[in-house]
Amino acid sequence: MIQGLSLVYGGDQKATILAGVSKDTLYDISEADAKIAFTLVLNDILKESGEFVALDVFQNKLEVQKRLLKGDIDAVFTNTLQYLELEEFLNPNGTYIIQHGPHKKPKFYLVTKRNTGRDRLEDLRGRKISIPKGYSVGNMFLDVLLMRHNYSVSREYFSEIRETSESNSALINLFFDKVDAALVTDFSYEVACELNPQMRKQLNIIEVSEPLIHQVVAVRDDFSKAKLEKIEPFFLNTQRSPGLVQSMNLFRISAITKLSNNSLTEVRKLRHEFQDLTRRTNHSIKQ
Repeated sequence: MIQGLSLVYGGDQKATILAGVSKDTLYDISEADAKIAFTLVLNDILKESGEFVALDVFQNKLEVQKRLLKGDIDAVFTNTLQYLELEEFLNPNGTYIIQHGPHKKPKFYLVTKRNTGRDRLEDLRGRKISIPKGYSVGNMFLDVLLMRHNYSVSREYFSEIRETSESNSALINLFFDKVDAALVTDFSYEVACELNPQMRKQLNIIEVSEPLIHQVVAVRDDFSKAKLEKIEPFFLNTQRSPGLVQSMNLFRISAITKLSNNSLTEVRKLRHEFQDLTRRTNHSIKQ
């Protein structure tokens, strides 16, 4: 049993599936809210299956990996970069995309403010940028974008990277001139502009990533096939009741869909390019 993991939720019902997530992969949500959100949503989805999920939040992704390899947890919530690191230990037939917004594959926007003279990537050297926590895929996109132009990676290129607890705060920082740029998903940008129409008038999107899957949930490679076949229909039919849709919308989860063979093509290419550019940069420095 995982230390600190509550195996009881809403009475005496004990978890039959233990899931783990690391703090550094949480997206647009606090640790406390993540436990509530994923427990509520997943058990709402699975309530007719007879299975029950409990979630624990670990300090970092290395701890999640250790727990997974020891067999302490059955599933992981993670970003797609960590998924690729753990891929050999996870079941590809039991991996699902956590979708936020209307698109399965969101894009990342690099945003500045209009009429400030910062309309190009090169104008941001030595400036401040806001990036929400849990944006590992977005951070890699930004580093690749910089290295394509022979610039240093983001932690060296910007004078400050201000991490925010969620995406809207990153855009608010930009809107009120606390930073010079922000990196957010297309969905987060649209939501912020709906809440404050002035943002669309005053903010300027200067770079856009390819569509990149950001977040997945996956079961261990030796997860029971019978149990997976039992729960999968419930995962793939999340629109079956208004109440379920409402609970998912409350935490900005629009859908859960199965990961297909080519779903991560763009993320794999991005990671490969990042590794290639990093090797070239390191080689140039040594010369």
